[in-house]
Amino acid sequence: METSTLRWIIIIVGALILGSIFLFGNPDKKRKPRASRRQEKHNARRLEPTLDGPDEAIADTSDPLTGEGSGEIGQGELDIGDGQPDLTAEPSAPRKPPPPPPEKIVSLFLVARDNHIINGAELLQAAINTGMEFGEMNVFHRILEGTDKSLFCLANAAKPGNFSRDEWNTFATGGVVLFLTLPGPAFALDTWDSMLATARRIGEILNAELMDDEHKPFTRQKEARIREEMRAWDRSKS
Repeated sequence: METSTLRWIIIIVGALILGSIFLFGNPDKKRKPRASRRQEKHNARRLEPTLDGPDEAIADTSDPLTGEGSGEIGQGELDIGDGQPDLTAEPSAPRKPPPPPPEKIVSLFLVARDNHIINGAELLQAAINTGMEFGEMNVFHRILEGTDKSLFCLANAAKPGNFSRDEWNTFATGGVVLFLTLPGPAFALDTWDSMLATARRIGEILNAELMDDEHKPFTRQKEARIREEMRAWDRSKS
């Protein structure tokens, strides 16, 4: 999978996590009081003139309480070398333009019932049993057979959104999210059907409730609407 594609996955996971904060808890951090103007002026760095001339100054980085400082010079010397170009250096390859952002994102949430938690060992086993592979970005992927392209992903619905390979025995979460992006490597309807079946099976294993992208119980009406959207997508791209 290309680096630029992974960058979009990070953005997508972040957006989905922000939408699920109220489900899995994210207490608001207390705002720190702004420092008074007198304190800001006291903590600001001072530039004092030196005997070397008006154009050179030393940054006062001393601690205002102890008087101890690092003694760093505000303007350092530039390393200009010997002025000769390095003829042995290989020319950098031209950068490829980044791909366009996904045109559509479809997601499903699995939320632990009765305020229970999903532990890492159970989640890992459920993902493996449903054909998911742990890989890039530290999330699970359903890989299109015969390729290295990801059809859809499974991520943590709580911050930071990914999983730690070495913490399955201590990991716990209130829910996970499965999502696909369009355009994708396969037909949209086929990918959606596969993701929905996977989500339902994982939900059965983990005793988790299936919810739509609005964090509401997933209904037959919502399923029918998404299937029609996927059909329309495939028709528009054929």
